Amino acid sequence: MGKTAFCRRVAEEARGLGWQVRSLQAGDWTRPYGIAADLVEPLLGELPDAAQAIGAHAQAVLSQMTASGDVKPLALPLGRHQMVGAVRRLLLATAAHKPVLLIVDDAHAADDASAQALTQLAASGPPVFVLLACRHALPPLLDRNTSRLQRAGQLEALELGPLSEEEAALLAARSADAPMTAEAATAIARRAEGLPFAVVELARGAATSDGATAVMSRSLSSALAERLCDLDPGTTEALRRLALSAEDFDVATAVALAADEGHDALARLDQALAAGVLVVADGRYRFRHALVRDALAEGIPPHRRVLWHRDVAARLAQGGAAPGLVGHHWLAAGDAEQAMPCALAAARQAFRLGAYEDVLRHVEPLLAHRAAQPEALALRAESLDALGRPGTLAAYDAAAAVAPDALSHELRAKRALAQVKMSDPPGALQYLKDVHPTTVAGRLAEALAYSGAAALGFGDPAEGTRRSAEVRRIALETGDEGTLVIASWSQAAAAHARGDLHGSVWADLKETSHLPQLAVRVFDGHLCITQRFLYGSRPYAEVIAFADALATEAQRLGAARGHAFAVTLRGEAWLLSGQLDAAEQDLVAGGRMHRAIGGATGEALSLQRRSELAIYRGQMDRARGLLDEALDVARQSDVGFHLLDRIYGTRIAMATQPDAALGVLEEAEANVRGPLESCPGCRITFAIPATIAAARAHELDLAASHQQQSEYLANVVMKLPAWYASLHEAQAHIERASGRVAAAREGFAAAAREFHACGHALDAARCRELAG
Repeated sequence: MGKTAFCRRVAEEARGLGWQVRSLQAGDWTRPYGIAADLVEPLLGELPDAAQAIGAHAQAVLSQMTASGDVKPLALPLGRHQMVGAVRRLLLATAAHKPVLLIVDDAHAADDASAQALTQLAASGPPVFVLLACRHALPPLLDRNTSRLQRAGQLEALELGPLSEEEAALLAARSADAPMTAEAATAIARRAEGLPFAVVELARGAATSDGATAVMSRSLSSALAERLCDLDPGTTEALRRLALSAEDFDVATAVALAADEGHDALARLDQALAAGVLVVADGRYRFRHALVRDALAEGIPPHRRVLWHRDVAARLAQGGAAPGLVGHHWLAAGDAEQAMPCALAAARQAFRLGAYEDVLRHVEPLLAHRAAQPEALALRAESLDALGRPGTLAAYDAAAAVAPDALSHELRAKRALAQVKMSDPPGALQYLKDVHPTTVAGRLAEALAYSGAAALGFGDPAEGTRRSAEVRRIALETGDEGTLVIASWSQAAAAHARGDLHGSVWADLKETSHLPQLAVRVFDGHLCITQRFLYGSRPYAEVIAFADALATEAQRLGAARGHAFAVTLRGEAWLLSGQLDAAEQDLVAGGRMHRAIGGATGEALSLQRRSELAIYRGQMDRARGLLDEALDVARQSDVGFHLLDRIYGTRIAMATQPDAALGVLEEAEANVRGPLESCPGCRITFAIPATIAAARAHELDLAASHQQQSEYLANVVMKLPAWYASLHEAQAHIERASGRVAAAREGFAAAAREFHACGHALDAARCRELAG
């Protein structure tokens, strides 16, 4: 049984069990989130009520990829977690409470963004299940992700091996339209190379033993092409254009590629459908089998392919095909100049959707042709930055060198911010001396670079305060929510640097009490920095008293977001100080308050903290469920970079078996990367559990790598007593894994003393037990 037939069989069985089955065909890698769009558009069209069920943020995310034109604005850049969360919500909202099976055939042909989304959906677990049907050779990104999921036990590989010669001969005999000799059946079996589809089609084309011998005299591809494409030369040539163009195509593309002067394109498509060469699924055309497409494409001689690609590119452009596909064929035709506007348009679309791997696939060939193309360089730099890749600073330098003046300074400000996040604040401050951005995006990056450096103990806090306040003022005047979130983060970092974080929170509460929507965004921006109230920065009794006073004032002002923030902060303080019952009461209440006002960021934080509470109580199943819910809600927030580290860090910490913890760590490393998914102030919530997990699994090189990051985060970024204790606990785990038992005991004992001194009673008890 071939993979496509296997998918059909599984779909039938799943439907028989009452499951909701969604089947898709991967095809055009040039469309970012192409598979997701093919899934989303029909579902929203068939079930319009589903849009209401998934929530406003998921609606806005999905509107970015649909062709309806009703694109809802997003405050901050779109990330892959938001896309995965929105698609998963839609699948569940349209499943009528049934399990969902998503089947993707030819998944090897998926674009990189879709490949990421599919593997994250597979990892998300029940009630969503994913079946990927692929060829043996996978693209690197899909290969890495599926291999990782297999190691973690989240994905099972099923090898559909070729038919044996005996099986193939039997199938040939049964499939033939007329009686077939054993010799002819065996000859077909050998020629078909164990492929069921090839066996069936070759057998049907060989009515007699002489026919079978004739089939065997040609290659498998040519035999299939002649068997299935017994059409006039013009129609066959049109099908070769279709085969060269893509794996599937819409009506306009099919007509454009099938048309010739004096010939009816629709009639040619009718012939191809009648002959079984093409099939229609969900309004799109595709070849009946990949072997048919391969056979047709292989019929184009290599020396003619350049001309064919040029012809296909021109026809696709005329038919309004996706720009990435048009650009791909111009490049294959050797015409980079013609490809330039198409590939840049595709890269812009990928960037808008947060499909940064796809951006790079579009711009790299252009830069190989024209190294100083300004827009391609800028898109490349910002994509490398978003992915957290090496070479980001050099990419920004190259882009800024050829950009117009205003954009050049904006890119240089973003470079400086990236340098701060790469643990080089002094270098960033030196670089900023000659940077004078005028755009809002540039000034925002500059302000965050200055205030972030100050919060890390470098530079003048007053400079970060001044620049953050100016950008925040602009955001409040214009109502620009995205700028407001980042400016509030920047201002809070500056306030922390000058020792006035409490005053900054009070000021924000009063300033936004009459602006409920903007208040949500201001306090979203505070999440990372206000964690510095905790972890021993001051006695927890004082933190609780501050939260009490803040909650009272927020209620007096009618400031719902400020009230939810204060109650959640108080719950966190109760939790870390070991008062679990009081913590649960406030964290549940804070989560409900945040949900009532659409504060996904605060709700996700409350859920994540409740999962920690469940771990302290030994309720692992409950903790796992709360974390899954926290991740789902976090994906409805555009400030996931303040949430994902702590959610995945808690997942690592709760894995009790070393091998399981290492698998969770591998998944977490793949799913939390770059500044759209992580931030310096939150990263320690990931790095410490990662160090411990690697040490417990005796992966000492990996543990040392995470330990190095943890040391920087504890000693330079956070500088808080409980994080020093956490670092010493992690180091003790490395000592124990290295066989230095006495040193490990001393380390655990020291960590216990430090946790006790800053009021973390439960953490202190854990470390005392580890010390023995």
